Amino acid sequence: MAERKRMGSMGKLSDFGKTNAPVQSEKQPLEQQPVVKEQPPAVEEPPQPEPPSKTIEAPATSPKPEDRLTTVNIKIYRSQHEWLNDTARQVRDNNETPVPAGDRVYPQHLIQTAIELLRSADVDWTQVKNTEDLKRFINL
Repeated sequence: MAERKRMGSMGKLSDFGKTNAPVQSEKQPLEQQPVVKEQPPAVEEPPQPEPPSKTIEAPATSPKPEDRLTTVNIKIYRSQHEWLNDTARQVRDNNETPVPAGDRVYPQHLIQTAIELLRSADVDWTQVKNTEDLKRFINL
């Protein structure tokens, strides 16, 4: 049977991630080869956060210019996910004229707004120990 020809020098999938052992030359044994130690790039340590205080600063009404978006993976119930999608779609559909892409509402914007609502809520955060406490404080 004819041998299958592989694409280029890609090799087998099972070989992926394996490294070949270094080949020693006959002229110079491994012990006599100079050892070059690579220096890792200098990494600046991030500033240490201040310990949390008992008082919480007033919430910002809009993001600061140096504030960048970050990705957060959260787990929510499927019904909550469907509600977020449906509600964001309804808000987008409320517009009779086209809205620029940066101004359209998506589930992430509803979550950002919920965070702002929580930040501005009159809640004594030092008393909150779990989600049930939080729901009681905000009358849910």
